[in-house]
Amino acid sequence: WDTAGQEKYHSICHLYFRGANAALLVYDITRKDSFCKAQQWLKDLERESPPGEVVVMLVGNKTDLGEQREVTLQEGKEFAESKSLLFMEASAKLNHQVTEVFNAVAWELLQREEKKEGRQQRGDAGLALNGASAGQARCCPH
Repeated sequence: WDTAGQEKYHSICHLYFRGANAALLVYDITRKDSFCKAQQWLKDLERESPPGEVVVMLVGNKTDLGEQREVTLQEGKEFAESKSLLFMEASAKLNHQVTEVFNAVAWELLQREEKKEGRQQRGDAGLALNGASAGQARCCPH
């Protein structure tokens, strides 16, 4: 679901979280309030999902506007680390790091599934990305 951070969706956020395997919390690096709202969305997600159940990535967007930055790279990293979140910065406008964001989340989901199902011992991931075999899918970052 893409709520674009709109407040009108906040009261029904639990509907968006139900059954989710992953969540991208995207904030605008040029707006501190956007970073704060992403933190609130995380709290809401944590209330609705068991700990460690959902892969969550914090994404600082609009790196193409770095001169207007209000949230430092370090602030984003530190918050993500404190909550055990994946973290990246990107520019949707320039398509910079966008694919890498999704690949990192997919890779983490794959790793969790392999661990959960004990498939690593059998050598069968049972999940292929882009039609590739599990061995080929391992080229993703992380």
